[in-house]
Amino acid sequence: MRHRLLALGLVVVSLVVVSLAFAAVAGAQVRPGVGYDPQGRGLVTSRYQLDTLGSPWITYHMDFTAQPDSLGTWSTPGVAALVERRWGPDTSTNRFKRWQGPGNEVASLLRDALVWAYANHPEILGGDTSNRDGVPTWVEMIDIQATNDTQLWHAFFAAELPGYSEEHRLTVCDANLPAGDGTYMDPFWGLEYYYHNTYVAPPPVSPQVPLSLSCNGG
Repeated sequence: MRHRLLALGLVVVSLVVVSLAFAAVAGAQVRPGVGYDPQGRGLVTSRYQLDTLGSPWITYHMDFTAQPDSLGTWSTPGVAALVERRWGPDTSTNRFKRWQGPGNEVASLLRDALVWAYANHPEILGGDTSNRDGVPTWVEMIDIQATNDTQLWHAFFAAELPGYSEEHRLTVCDANLPAGDGTYMDPFWGLEYYYHNTYVAPPPVSPQVPLSLSCNGG
């Protein structure tokens, strides 16, 4: 009898251990996104234009309790109301819309910025980055556009992209730029662009030498 009770006790303990293990796994379930939260970075308003590029800008205090992706995709019933609660009136409609941040034509770079921050500096994302799959959600993507979180993607550009920091100065051969180290303002991104120009003006001879011979590679 005593041996049976001992065996039963061991079974019960084993079941408890297994249950706790399953609970731990469930508690650590991977969640979508990178944990980007503009509110945690001090950004609480969206800004956008409707209909035309000449329309007045609309500024809206975002409701971060609205989580559109909790229901599904943009076309899921009920998502439209959450979209407008989060980003503002008429943001769920088919009307032309322009966020104050970079547009969809460069969305891949914004996505890369969020992925980079998650992998290298999760502390700057502003939200809970634990147990994330590291793939930005569509809500996180709109958040970075709607709030125009320039500091985040500026940090990514400076760290990873050629030309956007002194450490990543781009070597060019351009007759229209001064020779040697220099900078100019990138008109699209509004960032300083760093270059090293190897172009050396050829002597005034005829015929002109090919451009490749004017690039000294220095």
